[in-house]
Amino acid sequence: MSEKKEITLTINGEKVKGNDGDTILDICRANNIYVPTLCYLEGLSSVGACRLCVVEIEGERRPNPACTYPARNGLVVKTHTEELEKYRRLILELIFTERNHFCWFCAASGDCELQSLAYRYQMDHPRYPYTFPSLATDTLNDFLVIDHNRCILCGRCVRVCNEVVGNHTLDFGRRGWRTTVIADLNQALGESSCISCGACLQACPTGAIFSKVSAYRGRVEECQSIQSVCSLCGVGCDINVLVKDNNIVRIDGANLTSPKGPLCNRGRFLQVHNTATRITAPLMVDKAGITQTASWEEALDSVASAIKDYRRRYKRSSIAGLISSICPNETVEAFARFMRHTVGTSSLDIVDGKAYRTLTQGIKASGKSILRLDTESPLEAILGASCVLVVGADPLESHPVAACYMLRARTHNRAQLVVIDSQDNCLGSRADVWLQPNAGGMDMVIRALAGLVANKSERLDQPQKVTSVAEAAQASGLSPALITQTADIIRGGQVVVVFGDGILDKRDPGLVTSVLELASLANTDGPKWISLKPRGNSRGAWGVGVDGGYGIAETRPRLLYLLLADDGYIAEDCLGLAEQAEFLVVQASYVSPLTQAADVVLPSPIWAGRAGTYISLDGRVGRSQRVLEPPPGMRDDLEIIAELAKRLEKRRRMP
Repeated sequence: MSEKKEITLTINGEKVKGNDGDTILDICRANNIYVPTLCYLEGLSSVGACRLCVVEIEGERRPNPACTYPARNGLVVKTHTEELEKYRRLILELIFTERNHFCWFCAASGDCELQSLAYRYQMDHPRYPYTFPSLATDTLNDFLVIDHNRCILCGRCVRVCNEVVGNHTLDFGRRGWRTTVIADLNQALGESSCISCGACLQACPTGAIFSKVSAYRGRVEECQSIQSVCSLCGVGCDINVLVKDNNIVRIDGANLTSPKGPLCNRGRFLQVHNTATRITAPLMVDKAGITQTASWEEALDSVASAIKDYRRRYKRSSIAGLISSICPNETVEAFARFMRHTVGTSSLDIVDGKAYRTLTQGIKASGKSILRLDTESPLEAILGASCVLVVGADPLESHPVAACYMLRARTHNRAQLVVIDSQDNCLGSRADVWLQPNAGGMDMVIRALAGLVANKSERLDQPQKVTSVAEAAQASGLSPALITQTADIIRGGQVVVVFGDGILDKRDPGLVTSVLELASLANTDGPKWISLKPRGNSRGAWGVGVDGGYGIAETRPRLLYLLLADDGYIAEDCLGLAEQAEFLVVQASYVSPLTQAADVVLPSPIWAGRAGTYISLDGRVGRSQRVLEPPPGMRDDLEIIAELAKRLEKRRRMP
């Protein structure tokens, strides 16, 4: 890519430099020249709506907005003259009279860009009569409130919803003084297509859009801002956590206008306000069968004694360990070392270990050396795709920010979106084509598509198993014409294939192989594929090699040590192991059916109380930070494992 040509301008009598293609505002900001803005947000398109950034340009008859005016070599610009300052103050006064901007009970007071500008321009009162109407407040969304009375119609929320999220829920409705931001066809936000990502909230310069879970909990200047990584899913979004008095006030995307900036409702809101019951002290079942609070010494001694007892009475493989891949690499590695070397069992797995083995076996069966976990495409590949094929996944539910990549590709790159999923699928209704094969027909449809793509593209390599369109149509219940039409779309250019739990949970490596073959045939320059892994650190935990390639050896382990941390979802097969175990140890953050069935419960820190390394689903390394001090008496997972190891390791004999 060629470098941009450097240009020189004169701003406020000083020579400053910028690049060809910059606006005047870009160059002002690059040279630390303050120009007030309200509707401008870096990374979004500029619209020049608020007119606060107007500047005087030599040769122009009237002031022009700096955010939309292209800079040219030799321009002479003035950003602060008496006339400009009067004009800006006039605009501010009119904004304050058009809607209800009384600050004393606004949730954004102290964090409001409009309020800050009023202080900057010492606007103690407007000179014009208030004309604002009384507008409705939309509170139906679970997390967001839109108070139209505080909206300045800057359009930042509309643009971030369209340009960054790609969801196109928000727009302007009505005309004149009745103009408001509306959702879809003027529906309530909670009844619209809104995915509650909260990007509009973070973009809003006033209190017009505010969070139900963060309102009035603290101003930004009162909080400590800690950069971390969200560990809920494998996307691994960079987040800024605002903390006040050891409480999380708010979570923002570290860079709102970047692809991972929108966050999802779980990452932005549910991590701030989790209503699940927290475990803060060890629990043990007493002789009467009643679960009671215990001391750390009692609980750790009980677990160590049970492990010794079962090792003595049975073979060591009767003891099994299971860990959630929501834990960071350091915890997974420590747990695996403890179980293998201290307890002495190789009966070990991660909660999504079966998905991992299904994926790796499917890759191996493809016979293509280029297909490996470390050759998966980055999520950014979706943004450059001409077609995104989603198979057995509903990313709007499981990985919402990854779904935003697809929606953006559709908006900005005119990418075709094809979904193949027989289940209810939120993305399916937004796709260009949604194939819903009958149960059991998925594999045949994929094989038929692979055969059609190979033939129409005149590829020399052919899929291992070819299914005719007629056979696929009969097995899937789809029309042959629809299958053929889909194949025409898939062979059209840069195709990224994305698959998820609908493929991995079927425990069918052959199905994975079929999907990967289709990905290979769809592109002439190598396969582009992404697997949506189940948990935040699945790829990292899989890389540690916890399962030894087999998982838990015994179908019915007698003692099961389950390190869940704050994982809220456990698969049925894990529940089955727990139910059959004679002695169950659960290390978890929240009360669940598993902790209620456990013989010993060891409290585990939540995400905000631990630090560690996470590997995103596309291989990016991130590090989460401890943002909260744990409750008194809580111990880190690594400390708990070390204490158990100390109790189990043999003491050296005295000489």
